Amino acid sequence: MKIPRSLFEKGKEGTPLPYRLRPSSLDDLVGQEILFGKNGVLRNFLAQGRWPSMVLFGPPGTGKSGFVRLLPSLLPDYSFSMINATTAGVADLKKELARGADRRSAGGRHVVVVDEIHTWSKSQQEVLLDGVESGQIILLGLSNAAPYAALIPPLASRLLLFPFQPLEDNALEILLDRGIDRLSKEEAIKIQLDPEARSMLKRFAGGDGRRLLSTLEGAVMAARGQEGEGEVIRISTGDVMSILQSAGQYYGDKDTHYDIISAFIKSIRNYQPDAALHWLARMIEGGEDPLYIARRLVILAAEDVGLADPQALTQAVACYTAVSQVGLPEGRIPLALTTLFLALSPKSISAYRAIDRALADVRAGFTPPVPVYLRDRTTKRGLSKTTPEDALLYHYPPEMPDGVSSQEYLPGGTSVRYYHPEERGRERELKERLEAVRKILREREM
Repeated sequence: MKIPRSLFEKGKEGTPLPYRLRPSSLDDLVGQEILFGKNGVLRNFLAQGRWPSMVLFGPPGTGKSGFVRLLPSLLPDYSFSMINATTAGVADLKKELARGADRRSAGGRHVVVVDEIHTWSKSQQEVLLDGVESGQIILLGLSNAAPYAALIPPLASRLLLFPFQPLEDNALEILLDRGIDRLSKEEAIKIQLDPEARSMLKRFAGGDGRRLLSTLEGAVMAARGQEGEGEVIRISTGDVMSILQSAGQYYGDKDTHYDIISAFIKSIRNYQPDAALHWLARMIEGGEDPLYIARRLVILAAEDVGLADPQALTQAVACYTAVSQVGLPEGRIPLALTTLFLALSPKSISAYRAIDRALADVRAGFTPPVPVYLRDRTTKRGLSKTTPEDALLYHYPPEMPDGVSSQEYLPGGTSVRYYHPEERGRERELKERLEAVRKILREREM
């Protein structure tokens, strides 16, 4: 089956620069050395002429689509089909399974490329289980989001998962040089890129090669419009800024996306409401995604405010919901409200430190069995024939004296203390309650 023009075929004139520069060989790919370098795992697969089922995932503009476009020429004995998970249904999947069966009976292999695979429903994924397991088809999923939570476990266990990382500085440099060379030839004119403009383009690309090349092309068009016809086009920071501002991506001279969000979070953390509002305004005015700001507020509420005011997380989640429903400009109000609430809230990092301590113990091998009286009731029935009845009996805390059971809840871990409450805000009350419970248990042991 012929693969659609949208991903694998050359476009017509007028196609944006990132697509005009799509790689024509593995050596044209930039970045992702672990996958495509001299000993890269995907390069090794291709050298063997073999291709297993997998998912390639990572941020936009990191080379996934460009690489997949090459595969039909790199694996000539394979047939390819392309479907989009947002529009394909179960019937489409069954057709691909049938094609795969026909292809396999003829001695070949059939690859089904699924774009946005993380959007698939459970029923859609289940249709492919047997086909992927038996090799009837080879599934190649693409996703801008990490697919771990989106894939059902039976399908995930049948797939290899390979992350694509944001492009690093040297990869962006290569793309910039290729873009300038291509535009110079197409425009029949010499293009000069000021060092400051080069740095600005890379900084605002954020590891996204597609964004880098699109902004470069826009800056060249802006500069040519200003200077008119000539033998040389010089791209300055002003030309780059004019494109970033119009695209809602530019916050101000010398500032970056990460600098401002960092200043915003750190201002809230240190009880600086006015500073936090300033950085919030800079992000809103600069065209930052309001949901990105809201997500960072949710993280901050859990991580930095924490148990000092548990209501902070509720407030932050409500803010995210409100912003997602009303958008901007009205969304600026719940963003400001929540910013002020969190900036003026007491701070405690005891919760995230506690889970990190617990995770460290588990990773170090501390994984005791669950006591039988804490296990699922069905499991306890299975043990009742060989286990003494008193060992199976669960002491229901609300019915115990003081509402506290003396049974052991963490075998071998009676001295373990992951959670260390702080004397801040509401957490003072939690600390008092915890100390009271521990005192009751100590007295019963005497």
